[in-house]
Amino acid sequence: MRKFFSTLVLIGAVGLLGIGRAMAGEVDMLVNKLVEKGILTPTEAQILLHETQAEVAKQNTKGENTALPTWIQTMKLKGDFRLRYQYDHAKATKDEQHRARVRLRLGVESNINEKVLVGVGLATGTTDVTNKDAARSTNQTLGDSFSKKGIALDYAFVQYSPATWAALVAGKFKNPLWEPGDMIWDTDINPEGAGAQFNYGLGSKASLFMNTGVFVLDESSSSGKNDDPMMYVLQPGVTYQLSDDISIKGAFSYYNCANVKGTALDGDTNTNSQTAGSVLENSYRWITPAVEVSVNDPLGFLGEDFPVKLPYLGFFAEYVSNTALDDNESGQMIGLKFGDAKVDGWRKWQFKYSYARLENDAVLDILPDSDRYGGKTGIRGHEGILEFGLGKNVTLALDYYYAQALAKKSSQQPAHVFQADFNFKF
Repeated sequence: MRKFFSTLVLIGAVGLLGIGRAMAGEVDMLVNKLVEKGILTPTEAQILLHETQAEVAKQNTKGENTALPTWIQTMKLKGDFRLRYQYDHAKATKDEQHRARVRLRLGVESNINEKVLVGVGLATGTTDVTNKDAARSTNQTLGDSFSKKGIALDYAFVQYSPATWAALVAGKFKNPLWEPGDMIWDTDINPEGAGAQFNYGLGSKASLFMNTGVFVLDESSSSGKNDDPMMYVLQPGVTYQLSDDISIKGAFSYYNCANVKGTALDGDTNTNSQTAGSVLENSYRWITPAVEVSVNDPLGFLGEDFPVKLPYLGFFAEYVSNTALDDNESGQMIGLKFGDAKVDGWRKWQFKYSYARLENDAVLDILPDSDRYGGKTGIRGHEGILEFGLGKNVTLALDYYYAQALAKKSSQQPAHVFQADFNFKF
């Protein structure tokens, strides 16, 4: 009876003050008074505080706490931290590096109403646009006499979803385009401008999707002219469930890079064809067909007694051709992955291998994976990565690159890169 009375007192206090105003200190003071009056024992007080806190958290999760604005109730905080050892070596030379590196990314998203989402993210990195890795790396190398490390705006966007199958986004945002590998896009690049994603189901086995983007590459220095370097992308695609265990996803992308000929873009690696003044010599308008096939339990046909179990097997391929050039500079990537479809727990694992070949003017050299020969075009190379789950939200990844320039007489030697990553998600 005594505990019942004290519970009513607490509920009344929380209701009068409002959940948002009934701060932890005020509730503690009230409970302490009940202990002083002999209504509660210290043990009962601790139990009651714990139950009250749990109930408030439950209400916040369900959105039942009307004293808090909806955008606060729906706010999600997420991030990840990566600790990396990296080894770089150029073959046939004595140049090599051993580096300790860190990456921290922290983001928050909130549904300000049922159709509008706002997101902001910070990440380690640099804002020096003369650095070729400014857009495509979030690494910070340890050293420099314990110097402070830079934090930059990684993304800031607003997303409007008029229907369950459509989403429009603007600002600086995660890449809305689908690509089975990283031949064209480094995964750390967050484009700027506007984009849209549409995904419409066709029964239980198939769905159509359309991804689009209008990306701002740079701002023209000429006033009064509509000549800003821009990228326009259209990517229709389809996913189809061939059977219970086999699915296929394919897309055909069209890129048009307007007003880039005769300009010098930040973050370039000087492997696109250039004229005097380090400006681009060519136009860039490329097409990219891509496909990925996924198979669950690929060894299941061998029977349950077969000693080797393989949960997942995938194949992917991608091709690119710059149709703005007479000789159609091109590139291709092929690869496979097997193990678990997703590494999200202890002993989950996946191995992935890919081979990429990219001619000098197939795509803009501000885009490819910065770890594959420094993000250059005019290269060919291999990558193998083994990822292993050490626990919930903790993984170890071992990544090896071997790449070299396509030009046989190039002064640039083949390069080896090895990375050991401990990843922690929160």
